[in-house]
Amino acid sequence: MTKKEWFDLDIDHLETLDVTEIEKARVKQHVLKNPKKSKKTTLWRNFAVASVIIISATTVSGFAFPSLASQLPFMDNVIQFFNDDEHRYEAFEDFSTDLNLSQTSNGITVMIDNAVYDGTNITVSYAIETEHDFGEAMKVKAPYWFDVVGATGSGGGDQITKISDTRYVGLASFTPHFKDNVYPETVEVTWAPKAFTSMSNNQEIEGEWSFTFSLDQLEGDLQLVNRTIQQEDVNFTLQSIEFTDVSTVISYEQGVTDKLVAKWPSVTPVFRIKDNLGNVYVDETSGGGVSRDNGKTFEGTTTFGPMQEGASQLIIQPVEIASQLSGQGHIEIELEPIVIDLKK
Repeated sequence: MTKKEWFDLDIDHLETLDVTEIEKARVKQHVLKNPKKSKKTTLWRNFAVASVIIISATTVSGFAFPSLASQLPFMDNVIQFFNDDEHRYEAFEDFSTDLNLSQTSNGITVMIDNAVYDGTNITVSYAIETEHDFGEAMKVKAPYWFDVVGATGSGGGDQITKISDTRYVGLASFTPHFKDNVYPETVEVTWAPKAFTSMSNNQEIEGEWSFTFSLDQLEGDLQLVNRTIQQEDVNFTLQSIEFTDVSTVISYEQGVTDKLVAKWPSVTPVFRIKDNLGNVYVDETSGGGVSRDNGKTFEGTTTFGPMQEGASQLIIQPVEIASQLSGQGHIEIELEPIVIDLKK
């Protein structure tokens, strides 16, 4: 299936949380991002409207497991399975927090390896060992997303890759949203997946896994930009770029005209990002964001890997995906590239 066919996919028949139309559009954008090597599932969650599902109790055990990790070589550095040509996560192991948490329920052991909070986004690496046959691809059944204490909502994506008959590795990256965009120095994260589901057979195993951990904010260098471009009923402002040891985060906001949103209820950006040396950081990526007025305005962030040494300019091109949703079609609106001179 092509990317454009994904954008025209009829999402009304997918199993989802009770979310808004704008959030459904963001889900499709995340599914499209980097489909290499592994299956990816994505979930948007608005805490005020999230569904509640009651699961029957099962036996569960939990423990911190440095001794167990030492016996499982694939748990030594989960992030190595996700480093591709973009090298987005090459500094993750050095600057992330070692969590070494594990819980077992109904024949499935979930092990959280490392996590990092760059001041805007949270990335968590984990592994799964199971006695059940999930085939080539598995996912965590919704509602499964990570909760952040004090956040009003969250959006992001999750990858799970099979590495042997009984073992999988996972990587979740998500952006919590806080009132007035004030991000705390420390975040408390909880994760309680309810079930794991095969994407290639009918296997589904429910259980009880529940994790809680805290992460301190990495120090970063914030560069204010406040550059605005306007084109075809879209007003886009790149607000800032933050550089940390593990990531680069751009923050933006946009507004669209009543005329455009009346025809295309969902208008959200993806990005093509490179530097003046020719390094391509992302060919097409989106990120977490929120709209509080049915798509007329949108605030969001996008994260990619750390800047390559020697680069003096960053070229960011927004591409607006305007969609009618529910298989009714979409258009792409390419905005002018924004060229940013980086601080020395």
